[in-house]
Amino acid sequence: MQLWKKAALVCVSVLLVVISSCASILLLYTQRTVLDLSRDQAKAKQLNLAASFSELTNYYITDKDSETVKESLLYYSFSRFSDDAAVLVKDGEILYSNMRIDPAKYLPLQNSLPEDETTIGEQRLCEAKTDGHDLLIVGSIVRIHKEYYCVYVVEDITDVHQSILILMCRFVIICLVGIMLGAFVLAFLLHYGAKPLATLSSVSKRIASGEYDVRADVNTKDEIGTLAADFNTMAQAVQVHIAELSETAERQRLFIGSVAHEFKTPLTAILLHTRLLQNVNMTDQEKHDSLSHIEKQCTWLESLTQKLLKTITLKQEIIKERITAEELINRVQASTQQIMVTRNTQLKTSCDDSSVFVDGDLMQSLLVNLVDNASKAYDPDSTNRSILLAISNNILEVRDTGRGIPADAIDRIFEPFYMVDKSRSKKTGSSGLGLALVKQIADAHDAHLEVNSAPGIGTTVRVILPKQKERNNN
Repeated sequence: MQLWKKAALVCVSVLLVVISSCASILLLYTQRTVLDLSRDQAKAKQLNLAASFSELTNYYITDKDSETVKESLLYYSFSRFSDDAAVLVKDGEILYSNMRIDPAKYLPLQNSLPEDETTIGEQRLCEAKTDGHDLLIVGSIVRIHKEYYCVYVVEDITDVHQSILILMCRFVIICLVGIMLGAFVLAFLLHYGAKPLATLSSVSKRIASGEYDVRADVNTKDEIGTLAADFNTMAQAVQVHIAELSETAERQRLFIGSVAHEFKTPLTAILLHTRLLQNVNMTDQEKHDSLSHIEKQCTWLESLTQKLLKTITLKQEIIKERITAEELINRVQASTQQIMVTRNTQLKTSCDDSSVFVDGDLMQSLLVNLVDNASKAYDPDSTNRSILLAISNNILEVRDTGRGIPADAIDRIFEPFYMVDKSRSKKTGSSGLGLALVKQIADAHDAHLEVNSAPGIGTTVRVILPKQKERNNN
């Protein structure tokens, strides 16, 4: 078999598999979407019917009404909001229905009674098939003056299933036509593209037969040009691949360094409480508090490690949640308590009653790094060693009155492994990754970092979060 035919056969096979897979996925998704829409519409319709019926009957009916009056009012109230799909059942008896089936046989509601504070019970749904029709049954129990009524909506979705079947047939026909046209085009293009190879083969045979003066017509469209272009394409692909590998390696190195950097603060607190538990006589409450603190730090470490791996190494999108400013500050205070005591530094806090939409663990890590960095900004003989941590109106601020940062270094402080004062960094055990991690977390939140600093005055770092609505991450 000729090469172009083999290539055409392979391409057509791949085309067939890809189109079939995509078509199957799209059809299944369309079917599920249409059915889900029908279910949602039926549930909304039943809920509106039950709520309207309950409100109206509870308004009209009183305990003093006779049974005849109650039945009349019930029938009147239900008929005002019902249609041919609505059914009202009490104690197995159908009070109102325009259809021949009893929905209670398919969807019993005895175990879905309303709770004490509600008048409408849990909504339930099922699908049934009877007399060649596909039915969608939604029902719930309504409590009216200590009596229970089953409110059903029975929708005939036979047309929906038929529409889906017709859509599937048409889609299959379209896919088959597309595959046939694609196969024809592929075969034609491959046959045309293989002609230069036949020319090169002919020239090679003539040279082998002794016609050494024969040369192939070398230009950008012949075999050699094609090979050269392919080689350039391959070289470019290799370069891109190497760049990707280098970037991945750099991310992994940054991740390892960041994890090691982040381990210092919680591990210090864990070691301190462990030694206290081993060497100091403590009350049961004090032991419980220490163990609780150790558990919180370990939980944070585990969660933070996973999120750092996703954020830095895999570049995955973070999952945000609403967290109050006070809770976030309390978590930062708990994580930096030992650092503040060791470095004889006071952490002052300020916050309003607002909340921020962030990944709590990652934003805690960001603020812990900023506070830790600020605590290193004081000279050993400094007396007024204090840091302000403030959160207000989507702005997170950490301020110190330490050495400050030179103007020419502010633009580089967020670079990995960059240290303004390398000699001081060695004494404090810094690795140059804290602020780099701050930048990574801020970027993941689409936040803006603002740094104001001057030597001898201090540094203020602001994290300005975007004002945005919460998105559903499910």
